[in-house]
Amino acid sequence: MLARSARLRRSISSPSVASRPVPNGRSAMEERRCKRSSEPGAGGALAETTGRRQQDLTAWPGEGRAVVIAEYYPNLRHMAGIVAIADTGSMSEAAVRLNLSQPALAQGLAKVERQMKGALFRRDARGMRLSEAGEIFVARLRRGFDILRQASPVTKRSNLHQLVTMNQMLSLIAAVDHGGFRPAAARMGRAPSSLSRACRDLADQAGTPLFEVGPIGFRPTPQAEELARVFRLTLNEIHQAAADVRGLQGDYAGRLAVGCLPLAQAVILPETLNRFAPEFPGITPQVVGGRYADLVQGLLNGDLDVLIGALRHEAMPGALNCGLAHVPLFSDRLVVAARMGHPLAGKTAVTLENLKEFPWVVPGSGAPARGCYDQLFQSGAAAPRGVPRPIETEVQGVVGGLLRSSDRLAILARSQFPRDGSLQPISFDLPDSQREIGLTYIEGWLPSVPQARFLSLLGDVVADTAVV
Repeated sequence: MLARSARLRRSISSPSVASRPVPNGRSAMEERRCKRSSEPGAGGALAETTGRRQQDLTAWPGEGRAVVIAEYYPNLRHMAGIVAIADTGSMSEAAVRLNLSQPALAQGLAKVERQMKGALFRRDARGMRLSEAGEIFVARLRRGFDILRQASPVTKRSNLHQLVTMNQMLSLIAAVDHGGFRPAAARMGRAPSSLSRACRDLADQAGTPLFEVGPIGFRPTPQAEELARVFRLTLNEIHQAAADVRGLQGDYAGRLAVGCLPLAQAVILPETLNRFAPEFPGITPQVVGGRYADLVQGLLNGDLDVLIGALRHEAMPGALNCGLAHVPLFSDRLVVAARMGHPLAGKTAVTLENLKEFPWVVPGSGAPARGCYDQLFQSGAAAPRGVPRPIETEVQGVVGGLLRSSDRLAILARSQFPRDGSLQPISFDLPDSQREIGLTYIEGWLPSVPQARFLSLLGDVVADTAVV
């Protein structure tokens, strides 16, 4: 499952950015600055404040995101300080609560506000009050810290979320994603020892081993994989906080990463994307297809925002406290599909024996249509001699091509039929043929403005296409 999740992350990343080399070759003075920034509470070894031009918070490299983003993310304690200021209305009280000096907290807030190109707080006689941008920013930070608290149940420390640094989070994510310290260090342009030291310090704080000796070096333990998942979700929220503030200024950024199951691929999702793109030209929607288990793992890992397709309610392993929310959109019906002019087309009394006289195209095990097919063909006589065995594929273009060019049959949802009329349903009642199509996402998900608009447009398309 870890390998499949890594492939999923690569499939929705941007090669042009991910392939960009990481700058190296610093001066001795810069190295000393980097070393100071790696101290606890300083934001981590990657959170450097060198003379290098700093990218703003909304930059989001693809596969290499764990390589670059720490240079531009604020110190985690400063982020917690911003939330504390919002809670108390006072810089001094927030500093006391977090055991930070007031000048350090003020400096951290000023740095974030420069990145956001606007004030997060209004200062008046009553204290510090959130501005409109601050309300948006802090709401997203609260969600991020709520997720980060889920790191504690994985370990033996109830307050791990208060101890972890940005450097530790990103080092663990990189080591897990790349399968160990050496490949992660090579990808990041860092020494393996610096990665292993950050992960070792994190393991000491967590009170649990995060890596074990494998056949070709160190490999992550299940606890490390779970922690990396929580950290990845946390970073997603911190990144989205910056994107939300930019959106308030009319410059919408962030991402829209959609997992799509077969029952939503033909009409519903394409039409929604066609309506979405002109409204948000600055966002590149990413659509990923695949098996249900892989796409749900993508949700849990933070690689996808929402999954569209047939709803299933089975529990997924390794979900921690992140449950899944299921929102139905419409009900679809599975039917037997064939080309126009098929020998069974127009026949009013099609039997199971008639269906067995033709070859089939079937999806892989676990798909709703496959379950319907297996249930159907468990009864009755075997297929006649000479009938080819089914072709197994879930690629919709291949399924349609096979049906249109032969007498093969397949079980499809009505919403999957192409609009050109090249396929038609066969008059045969399938058992258990109703399927609920809807959205699946992590409970507590806070859609950004573009993501919320996408969901609204999706509802409009469902209504317009009358698939209910």
